[in-house]
Amino acid sequence: MMTVKVQDLVKGDWYIIDNGLLSPVRAKLIESPRQGRGYKSAVLMDVKGSDCGLFDEMGSVYVTDIVSEHNKE
Repeated sequence: MMTVKVQDLVKGDWYIIDNGLLSPVRAKLIESPRQGRGYKSAVLMDVKGSDCGLFDEMGSVYVTDIVSEHNKE
């Protein structure tokens, strides 16, 4: 599975995430992945579970679960 580099993540942008349990869903990055001199392994995202019939929720998502950037429209 291909993932986005943590250096390329931008706060406020939309991404596609896939944790293996759900089908790929949209999620908006709420916080910056930078932490001091390094990067976080999990970031706060607003996950749109309604894309696959579940609830929309905010929570921590592992950076390795971020598959690609969502199309900007």
